[in-house]
Amino acid sequence: MPPEPVPLFLVPRAVADEIRRHGRAVREINVRRTRNHQYAISVERGRP
Repeated sequence: MPPEPVPLFLVPRAVADEIRRHGRAVREINVRRTRNHQYAISVERGRP
């Protein structure tokens, strides 16, 4: 399932939520602009 786009002002909050959700398992976070100042955030996880 593709990530749900978030507006620019919510990017820091969305990134923090992903880090909280996955903890030390986060390997990489990608933030990509989609359209209309919306951003898709994807998280690559590894082993904790």
